[in-house]
Amino acid sequence: MAQAANSDQPKASSGFRAKVVQTFGRSPRLQANAPVPLCWAATTLRQPYANLGDALSPVIVSALSGLPIVHQRFDSASERLASVGTIGHGLKNGSVHLWGTGIDGKRHPYHRHLTYYERPENTEFTIHALRGPFSARVFEKQGIPVTDAYGDPVMLLPKIMSPATEKTHELGIVVHISELRELKDGAAVRNELGRYYIPEDLRDSVKIITTLTDANLTALEDRVREMTACKRILSTSLHGLVIAETYGIPCAYFRPFGRGPLQVDLMDEQVFLDHRVRDYYAGMGLKTLHIFCRERKRPTNWERAIAAIDRIWQPIEWSPQRLLETFPLPLAVNPMEVETFGDRALLERIRL
Repeated sequence: MAQAANSDQPKASSGFRAKVVQTFGRSPRLQANAPVPLCWAATTLRQPYANLGDALSPVIVSALSGLPIVHQRFDSASERLASVGTIGHGLKNGSVHLWGTGIDGKRHPYHRHLTYYERPENTEFTIHALRGPFSARVFEKQGIPVTDAYGDPVMLLPKIMSPATEKTHELGIVVHISELRELKDGAAVRNELGRYYIPEDLRDSVKIITTLTDANLTALEDRVREMTACKRILSTSLHGLVIAETYGIPCAYFRPFGRGPLQVDLMDEQVFLDHRVRDYYAGMGLKTLHIFCRERKRPTNWERAIAAIDRIWQPIEWSPQRLLETFPLPLAVNPMEVETFGDRALLERIRL
């Protein structure tokens, strides 16, 4: 992990900090020196393993604010914050602040059989930033005011968690939790998903990576190092892609049908693409995206996938300035002015 922030590190400039405080002036419960009430998809007794992207939400919010985190239910009646994850559709009741959050526009906050989003009753939304413009469109259609500040907060991770010191694999394949035989760390992919078969002669250079980990900070760090030890990433998991992009690792979305490399128009919703991936990359300012496709049941030519990633990937040019300006709490430190930030002792106390 990157070294913890200390008093010798430069703080956020007064102008920068004033903007943040002004943005947050309406939020009596979310204030400096008090634990931050945060909604995220946390572990439970029935599901004790943390999902990497979800678990990074309290880590990033705590690192930025310098405050402890207290978990809040999605349907809590209190004032609270939501950040990383496609969780906007599940938030209802009370007053909710959204920062870097995504939403599934085909999920209803109350009724699972309904395939559309409808603004929940008795709920006040304050949107500071969203993951991307497609999430913004869903909220806007419900009369909820949105901003043009976009970004996934996991893009800030490299200054909180250090990458692997050496590359051990040519390709890491990050699978979505829905593709696993069971929901636990180290679970294998489902037998029918032939596209994940790795021939024996490639098993030292190509590996499967899951996003489920033990629920502690060290396990999250280990999984980030496992990903960043790969020279390339192919992923069906959104945060497999976000982590690859922010650490500068060539990567591609692994679409579950089609064959080979493909360029898609992010603005054309008639072209099938995971809505989370579309939203994230559009929020990064991209209009088109290069992906790699393979049917679920057919073996993948990994050498071809590697060659495609090398040919099509380009690093994202994106500044976190706008996202940081909209953070709805006073910043303990301005990440743009320091090499590392985050109080490790504080982060270790988070109950993921």
